[in-house]
Amino acid sequence: MIFTGHNVTIEARAFAAPVDNPEIAEVIDLISGEVQRATTFIAAHRYSELVEARVAMREAMKEGRPRHTCAICGTPVHLVANMRKRFFFRHKTEDGSCPAVTRSSLSEEEIRARKYHGLRESEAHKRIKYLIERSLRADPAFDTETIIQEKRWNATDDPHTWRKPDVQATSTEGRFAFEAQLSTTFLDVVVSRRMFYRDVGAHLIWVLASFSEDYRRMTTDDLLFSNNSNVLVVDEETVRLSEETKQFHLRCHYRIPFCNGGSITDKWQESVVPFSAVKKEIDQQRAYYFDYGAQEAKCHESFDQQLRDEVIAYWAANMTRQMEGSPEHQDRWLAIKKKLAERNVIVPTRPAWDGGFKGMMHAVLSALKGRGVGWQFDTLIQCAHQTAQMHPESLLAFAFAVEVAGHKELLESQDSTGKWASRCKTMRVQLLKGDPRYTPPQQWMPALSFLFPEVGARLAEFVRRKGLSTS
Repeated sequence: MIFTGHNVTIEARAFAAPVDNPEIAEVIDLISGEVQRATTFIAAHRYSELVEARVAMREAMKEGRPRHTCAICGTPVHLVANMRKRFFFRHKTEDGSCPAVTRSSLSEEEIRARKYHGLRESEAHKRIKYLIERSLRADPAFDTETIIQEKRWNATDDPHTWRKPDVQATSTEGRFAFEAQLSTTFLDVVVSRRMFYRDVGAHLIWVLASFSEDYRRMTTDDLLFSNNSNVLVVDEETVRLSEETKQFHLRCHYRIPFCNGGSITDKWQESVVPFSAVKKEIDQQRAYYFDYGAQEAKCHESFDQQLRDEVIAYWAANMTRQMEGSPEHQDRWLAIKKKLAERNVIVPTRPAWDGGFKGMMHAVLSALKGRGVGWQFDTLIQCAHQTAQMHPESLLAFAFAVEVAGHKELLESQDSTGKWASRCKTMRVQLLKGDPRYTPPQQWMPALSFLFPEVGARLAEFVRRKGLSTS
């Protein structure tokens, strides 16, 4: 957390903080139907995630599909932040019917709205519009006749709905609205413009006059984290470069995630880039140079794979008949269990004592390895019969694991007596009749999907397609 004057800048990966004793103590999640404590909901999110979520909440509310309501009065609510960037829920409207009072006669955002409209004709605002226009006119990719300041843009299907972008222009990539972000550009302005330009199939590009990662207002964070952690700046240097190269350039500030020993740290990077190198997404109204989300996902996948490897190594080494559940290995399993819980994956405290989980792990790992893992069997065909006989609920997972590993021919070659082929025919008939013995256990489906993603995906699709209900 960084304090600068009256502004508080929160590190993106820090957990968000709720206000103390919020007026709205509980909200109802309209998707899950759960009643959630407001403070718990807020504190469970990292700051960058919550800022992005509050933008999505406000957009959903404007579209008439609010995501949360006040648990007391049922009024739609959305997230707001105070000057120290501590969050709380606020009613969409306040009519006096709820004991939770979250706004005065003139809210902070309404005050900011008045300031916003007052600043649109300030010298600073006129200057950034001028710099944007110069940059666009330097680039022949933009049709000069379409480069216009402050002209009304009407919605094609409703002439009464319109916006007046700071600068608009059309290029070979499409039609663009460039808006200068002012110090008082509040969330409703951002959301309304995002929705309008998405509906008309145009790109909205927010442009700043300057940016500092150590001094960020809430209004800047609303743009930053809903824009894949990128902000775009036009200044004198980028304008000169645009005119020299005859190609529109911007200064892009963005976060880069780094994988460090099981955790992610961020570093800020700054690059002057051509506008053509900026990726534009109309559906999400994002424009970014560096794909933070994709890089962060790679870090998470790397961590996930390391954890999968740790689980599999533990299982192969410890879950034999001689070693399973021995006290010297319990602490190691509990450490693994804690890591899995951080990914919302639940496993038993003592896997050796849970026949269903143990059978599933033995069956899938044996199918993937082509030999017994956990079971003292040398051949895959022995594992197949053991699964069918003792753990029929894991038979589908076993079969998909055989497919994933490419061991179908191996299994067939070991079926010298034809007993497995005959057994398979019988089981297919029983499965088609909905025999509950073959129903995968719902309790361990999330663990299966995490530890063996391809097997889990095939099993989940099969269950969905066949209309099976997990037990």
